[in-house]
Amino acid sequence: MSSWSSTSLRDHGEELPDRSLTRPLGRQLALPVDRPRVVPTFSVCIVVRDRAVLLVNAVRSVLANNFPDFEVVVVDDGSQVPVTQVMDEAMLSSDARVRVVAQPPTGIAQARNLALRTSTGRYVTVLDSDDELSVDALARLHHLITTTGASWIYTDYREVSGGRSQVIRLPEYATPGRMLLGVLTRPRLPFKHSGTTIDRRVLDHIGGYDESFRLFEDIELVLRALRAGVHPRRLAHPVVQFRRHDGNVTRGRMGGLGFWFRLVDMYRPSRVPGSGLGIKALRTLSEAGKWLVTLGR
Repeated sequence: MSSWSSTSLRDHGEELPDRSLTRPLGRQLALPVDRPRVVPTFSVCIVVRDRAVLLVNAVRSVLANNFPDFEVVVVDDGSQVPVTQVMDEAMLSSDARVRVVAQPPTGIAQARNLALRTSTGRYVTVLDSDDELSVDALARLHHLITTTGASWIYTDYREVSGGRSQVIRLPEYATPGRMLLGVLTRPRLPFKHSGTTIDRRVLDHIGGYDESFRLFEDIELVLRALRAGVHPRRLAHPVVQFRRHDGNVTRGRMGGLGFWFRLVDMYRPSRVPGSGLGIKALRTLSEAGKWLVTLGR
């Protein structure tokens, strides 16, 4: 694989990044350059498998937004009860803003890429199927985009567990390089992919999700963008509600270390001998701690 250029992307979108910033990745989506006419400002992309009630809540939360210029793209990754049936029963099928596409049970990276190919909005907003947007989420995202020229936004969120609720405030970073190190080393990721909003032109140049990652495909995409010089901006308002439940606890954490080690090898910020081993040791301790917590659930 070719090495990355050190040239940075502009956040404001007036100048598109050079193709030399990207490198080919195995089974990664290459987004088409010649797109259909862009209609909505936002495409809210949801991937789901067998979460009917939670999905309906997620879709309804988007439709309730007070910013009107959006579409919702739902990718059904092989649900036992087809999403089209779920939408019919919830009386959401008649809403022209909602589109459902289906694929056999293939995997989340493939499903996310199908959502990118299907959507037409200028900005892609990712929403997990068990999360919900606040009524002002898209308006706040649009305001931050128009006032700062941001091309990549991550957002604070509200975590609900049982009867308790808390706002999770995420850190901000002065440079993409510092955020890259934070992603690799912090026990709690310094971003939440759900709610992340990306200028489509950035995705056109860095590519979509790497389908060789069965887990952490979202982390790989963020690391690739950071390595390319994209500087994400934080929306300091909890526009996403994350409801913690057994289904969204990552199982097999220790087995997932192999993917983490691969990410460290690909994106560690220093080629000094031993730096990768140190980051891997930190990540192992972090994942082991989370694994022990899940044992008590």
